[in-house]
Amino acid sequence: MARKIIGFVAFIYDIRKKTMEIKEYSSDIKKTDEEITKSFKSDCDKGFALLEDIGAAVAIFGSARFKEDNIYYEKAVRMAKMLSCDGFHITSGGSYGIMEAANKGALQGKNGESLGFNLFLPFEQDTNPFTTRAVTLENFSVRKNMLVKNALACVAFPGGFGTIDELFDVTTLIVTQKILPLNIYLYGSKFWTPLVDFVKTTLIDYGTIEPEYADIWRISDDLEWIRQDIKNYVKTYLELMNELGLGTSKRYELIKKQFENFTK
Repeated sequence: MARKIIGFVAFIYDIRKKTMEIKEYSSDIKKTDEEITKSFKSDCDKGFALLEDIGAAVAIFGSARFKEDNIYYEKAVRMAKMLSCDGFHITSGGSYGIMEAANKGALQGKNGESLGFNLFLPFEQDTNPFTTRAVTLENFSVRKNMLVKNALACVAFPGGFGTIDELFDVTTLIVTQKILPLNIYLYGSKFWTPLVDFVKTTLIDYGTIEPEYADIWRISDDLEWIRQDIKNYVKTYLELMNELGLGTSKRYELIKKQFENFTK
């Protein structure tokens, strides 16, 4: 019993020590409800202002830990460049790794904005130098919303908890019809297949999702195929907006003008 108590005390001490080392967290933890509300509104105002004249974007997710010599970093640069050349705007988390790669590729494509929605953290918090427009937000939930607010597709490269959180968040928004359907692509079959198998077997077997949603994600290692599939979806997306009574909206007109070369 004494050993268990000593072990527990040591565990608590370790947690407190780590908390003291990461003092940046205290600013969020100690916020009042009024301060939190103000923070959310400020983040929303920043995000909406950044996206005000943005038509159709593609959101790119992925690990912040990958360096320039990583194959997925290289592929993300290429993916973003291809889509930017086609006129798509690119949104990312605005920091390093795949996020940096996405903004770098968007900048190289020169035909779409390179947007970054960074998040204030005690790590991974600097905005990469490849954005044409960027803001730093305080709240994860607002950031995730802004990443996909103007997106008609998402491309997820391998990543950790944050990437998987973003993936499941946008999937949930689609399934619950809180946003218009987006095409979701998972680049890197070796990385993503186990997760997709879990969805198609365990979640289906336990009845926790409807079988029709088992194929909501599209795995591919072919960047050109992803590019063409996203381009092909633009016309369908516009038709859907029109059916839902959004044919006179500002965003509809922005997208129509943005892709008038291949939506006629």
